[in-house]
Amino acid sequence: MQILIYALSLFSGTYEMLILMLAFREFLTWRIAAVWTGLIVFVAVFGQVATSLFPQVPLVFFWIVPITIANTLMSTRLLYTKWILMLPLVVFLNALKRLVGGIAGSLVKVLMDSNVQMRLRQVISLKSFAANLDLFGAVLIGLPIIILIGLWAHHLVIRSAAADFFQHAKIDRNDYLLVLLCYGLYLLAYAYALELSVVSQMYVAIASSVIFGIISFYLVSSKNSRLTDAQLLSEVSQYNELLSHRNQQLHLFKHDYQNVLLSLSQYIQKDDMPGLRQYFESEVLPNGQELTTDAGPEQLRFLHAPALSGLIYSKYETAASRHVDLQLALLQPIDLPQVDQVNLVRILGNLLDNAIDAAAQVDHQVQLAIDVTASTVVFNVQNQVPANDTIDLARISKSRFTTKPGHLGYGLSSIEQLANKRINVTYQIDHGTFLASVQLTR
Repeated sequence: MQILIYALSLFSGTYEMLILMLAFREFLTWRIAAVWTGLIVFVAVFGQVATSLFPQVPLVFFWIVPITIANTLMSTRLLYTKWILMLPLVVFLNALKRLVGGIAGSLVKVLMDSNVQMRLRQVISLKSFAANLDLFGAVLIGLPIIILIGLWAHHLVIRSAAADFFQHAKIDRNDYLLVLLCYGLYLLAYAYALELSVVSQMYVAIASSVIFGIISFYLVSSKNSRLTDAQLLSEVSQYNELLSHRNQQLHLFKHDYQNVLLSLSQYIQKDDMPGLRQYFESEVLPNGQELTTDAGPEQLRFLHAPALSGLIYSKYETAASRHVDLQLALLQPIDLPQVDQVNLVRILGNLLDNAIDAAAQVDHQVQLAIDVTASTVVFNVQNQVPANDTIDLARISKSRFTTKPGHLGYGLSSIEQLANKRINVTYQIDHGTFLASVQLTR
């Protein structure tokens, strides 16, 4: 009985994992869940054995370092992001877990009128049944709180498109120094605190939760701001570069066109029709292709959104490089409603990439139509589905769903994260034609 209560009392070691799994459950697979759970169980067993074999070593090296590393690695694998982004979040959750445990432990002591200090070494030794019983009661109180935190975290992840941020954020050297320094201070603090009672650890947990909460918020807010600005600037820069390239092509075309007209005028002035005919057939016609210029999707002049125009120009060039014809239907001036343009750029970019990939295998045609009404602006991306692909609309936005071999399938699940009340994304399949619609509400 004591061994069973001991095992259940250590269930709090899974709290960080539970919160992360609940928060990012769209990305969770059974394989990752099984490996992650097995790794946490191994970490718990390792902590027990190592503490027994090396009692003089601080508990922090057996009960915090392994579990934070394990959760960081698995959450990094879950989101395919950088470990330096997940480490402060994992440490924050570790501190939060200890704060919840301290509060729950205080309630248990009050309810059971217990004087047991509930130190970690007491639990590990298996000699104090009362300590294990108190910790088991703390777990029973803390577990529902952790589940509620995980569900609330999932709501925040969906609303803020946090998964997409973690997959695209850029990291610099100063971020590594900041996170590793604070992690070292956290370990140093708990090298002392783990020798205290669970309730006493609550005070260290409060300070740690605040510190790592601020660090996590800083990384997310600052990196997301930089990502937002960088993406907008990148799209506008692409737009300007392509316009400059088109203007240069037009200038060269006008120059060559003038030279051709001058050469033709000499034959006309001399009334040399046979020479004119021979020159035209031998020189002008064979080189006629060089005198043309690809104007690209000229209708984009109607779209009053530089970042979005830059994106479409960029995808037009990408499609052309893959021998795919990206056809744009835009017949009237369009001003976008007040929506998050970065989210819109990411959504439309993912849809166009998927459409170009599919079209490259079928008819090399992608249609992008932009329609406007009094209350909405709708972007319709349409392409043919490869004959050997079967798409289930009920699963299409789920995590890692893809019809492309070897592809991770994060595009459509990221779209689900980025969509909101003002940006609605729907899908249709009709007679082998896939249609994705992005509706913006004014």
